[in-house]
Amino acid sequence: MSNNKKQIKILQLVTSRQFRGAEVSASELSFELSKRGHQVFFAGLYKPNTNELNVPGCINIDLNGKKKTIDFFLIWRLFRLVTKQQPDIIQANGSDTLKYIVFVSLFSKKFKIVYRNISMVSFWVKKNHWKLQFNKWLLRKIDFVTSVGDSSLNDFISFYSFPSSKAKVIRRGIPYFEYDKNTEKIKLANEFNFNYSDKLLIHIGQFSQEKNHSFLIKAFECLHKKDPTCRLILIGEGTLQTEIKKIVKEKNLQSHIFFAGHQTDVQKYLAASDLFVLCSLVEGVPGVILEAAIQKVPSLASNVGGVNEVIRNGFSGVLIDDNNADEFANEIHQLLTNDPERIRLGLNAFEFVKGHFSIQKCATDFEDLYYSLID
Repeated sequence: MSNNKKQIKILQLVTSRQFRGAEVSASELSFELSKRGHQVFFAGLYKPNTNELNVPGCINIDLNGKKKTIDFFLIWRLFRLVTKQQPDIIQANGSDTLKYIVFVSLFSKKFKIVYRNISMVSFWVKKNHWKLQFNKWLLRKIDFVTSVGDSSLNDFISFYSFPSSKAKVIRRGIPYFEYDKNTEKIKLANEFNFNYSDKLLIHIGQFSQEKNHSFLIKAFECLHKKDPTCRLILIGEGTLQTEIKKIVKEKNLQSHIFFAGHQTDVQKYLAASDLFVLCSLVEGVPGVILEAAIQKVPSLASNVGGVNEVIRNGFSGVLIDDNNADEFANEIHQLLTNDPERIRLGLNAFEFVKGHFSIQKCATDFEDLYYSLID
């Protein structure tokens, strides 16, 4: 923070302080802002089920709300927090956070509200007319919207008829952690009992419908017929995990597909891998692709949402337009059997992320936005 700029008091509001994409992104931003001398409160609406996410240098808070249509006690707790701490900026990360902070603002509006959009809203809201109208009302009460990419921003502006003058793209920043590929690969080979020489795929994401795990298992089954030495590690938790485990068992792939559960440091897994794969039905700008790239690992992904903003097809990874399991498997196989091409893509991905997705630039962009709003 430069000497001529004052400290900002910031409330970063997340759905729950746990290790999911939006929350991790908000935590990384919060940590960087706190390092610059700002006072940051990192608050979750709901208590995390497991693996609590704490941000060093910030004041970490759980509001212990209940997940229901309207929790009036949660509104009261949030109102008391805001009244006591008097933040300059409140950043809402997720739709529930937007709802509750707008309700609080009806009684106390001495702060500016920034909403951070991370996905394609038309995918989630299009079938619910009342939710659409309610969200439009909420958005009329806020000061600014940021979005993680061009596709998600354009979708947001178009879907909600939101004024473009009050919205812009601020790209996510990715911190870099250095790992030795061979060391990490040996650890995983020993942990999951496979050969070090086997090719390793990684997928990271909650076990939910939009992450499309069932398609990935089908594609891996096709790949397994071409090369039975390939392995796949699935990182994450979620409601569909039991169902996916059952599918893996039915296909007799338990010795080739492994469930690593929740992991706080995914970059060491990515460093050990040969390729990151993603076959989601919807995405904003997936941070996991960026985290793979920072470890010089290319990605093969379905071309949905803002994925093409972080993968330049044929330069830093490969995009698949159709959810065809055979095609997906063929593309994986071609990359795994062509080491020079895979290494070239990984190095290009690394340089691309370093140049466009630094955590320092992300924090600076948000800091400048905050100052412009409170000034």
